[in-house]
Amino acid sequence: MKKFFFGALSFLFLHSSTFAQISLRKVSEFKIDSFFEVGILDYYEKDQVYLGYTKSKDDGVEISLFDAKGNKLISKNLYGEGPNEHVSPLSGLAFSEDGNIWGKTPIEILLYDRDLNLIEKTRFSPSTTSTIYFPKKLTTLKNPAGENVVLSTISNTYSFSFARNFESLNLIDGVNLKSGISTGFIPARSIPIFSRMDINMKNMLSAIYTASPDGKQLVVTTSFDDQITIFDSRTLEKKNHIAIDHESFDALESSKLSLSNLPQFKNRILSGRNFALHAWDNGYLALEYLRDISLGVFEKKLAEQGSYDTSRDPDYHRLILFKDGKQVSGDIPIPYGEIQLALPENRLLIRLINPDEEEDFMRFGIYKVEF
Repeated sequence: MKKFFFGALSFLFLHSSTFAQISLRKVSEFKIDSFFEVGILDYYEKDQVYLGYTKSKDDGVEISLFDAKGNKLISKNLYGEGPNEHVSPLSGLAFSEDGNIWGKTPIEILLYDRDLNLIEKTRFSPSTTSTIYFPKKLTTLKNPAGENVVLSTISNTYSFSFARNFESLNLIDGVNLKSGISTGFIPARSIPIFSRMDINMKNMLSAIYTASPDGKQLVVTTSFDDQITIFDSRTLEKKNHIAIDHESFDALESSKLSLSNLPQFKNRILSGRNFALHAWDNGYLALEYLRDISLGVFEKKLAEQGSYDTSRDPDYHRLILFKDGKQVSGDIPIPYGEIQLALPENRLLIRLINPDEEEDFMRFGIYKVEF
């Protein structure tokens, strides 16, 4: 894939295969002036406000709000022991239905107003712990009684090193904010791939999920999976499976998924893996995944950059689109950057990366997926 040219008006990819032509067209961009890393995790359409984080100068993380032009509205590091603060690092952020801000740490669910004043705090006992250096998008559901349930298992985070088997494993934990009780759901046995997965894959495994914009569906896959599973978000009843046809994920073609069958180099896995799910309000879904990397290419990149990982290399990220329970595209390259989130009207927000020089601002492009 050619790297993104920052002066270009749009990035266009036409997929020529048995699938319809798909284009990613750039419709706008904005920049956020910051010497420190900024990530955007959610968008409140009514007020056109973005929610994200800023890595602060003391190596902490600030909760940040930005307007549609990238202007910073407020940004605070609330890590501490004060009455308005959280006592452990943030692992998740999201807007609530009314535009307040949900936050999550390994032991707390927090609700802040737009001025970052604490409204309420719920303590819970986690069944698992994961190391997360920056917060990710937080997901909340309603249970059959209409109570808020915050998903405490963060999407695309390795969380199953404790597992002794997959038969009794739940992929996702959620905290009922009324009772404060954490409960596991989405049994691994309800996901077909686990019937041929060895338990030695547990350290490579993560749950990957998103909620539909209307909140009615929970869309789930795993890091090693050839299907997407759709659940009713209230009852958690399984509704549908969608087959995935990756163009470059050879491990899934094996009859047995085992660590010994994965291509490796110095304990580094070279296999592809599923990375994220994105959902729009018109029923379209997108799977973001990492392609396989060959040993020769990996050795070369590792020699150039000792910490090289395909997850941080936009050239190895691909999108696959789905609609009405079927795959409707092949692999789609993305502009040179990192997808932040899906926006209304079939759009994606992408943090654009200049590979040639370090800049004192963060550039974000909005791309429309056109069919």
